[in-house]
Amino acid sequence: MPASSISPAARAAQSFTLYAANGRVYASNVRDKLIDLGELKASQGQYGYALDGGDHVERSGFPSAEDALADLASTVTFLYLDGQFTALEDLSDGRSPDLADVPQIQINLDALGHGEPAIAADV
Repeated sequence: MPASSISPAARAAQSFTLYAANGRVYASNVRDKLIDLGELKASQGQYGYALDGGDHVERSGFPSAEDALADLASTVTFLYLDGQFTALEDLSDGRSPDLADVPQIQINLDALGHGEPAIAADV
């Protein structure tokens, strides 16, 4: 398909994967950089997350880690993730947790939309 027939949003989409592992929320990008976004909380059968960073984001009341990730995927913006990938240390150099069998969601964010949530998520 020629580039001119691809929508501007599709051309600008950036792919990320969100993971829930070992009480943390991680994200990776297409360059295989892995970062730690914050805490994944589990209490009395309910899950939630608390993201690190300037704008402290905390949400809870989800029945599973997958549901907590799905909520995060529906609200996270390109600007937030891009800033975190710029600011945070890459954990993929041998210090990363085993992510093979943990809950994960792949999302595409519109880099041109800046403040818009995910344009697609594999939930």
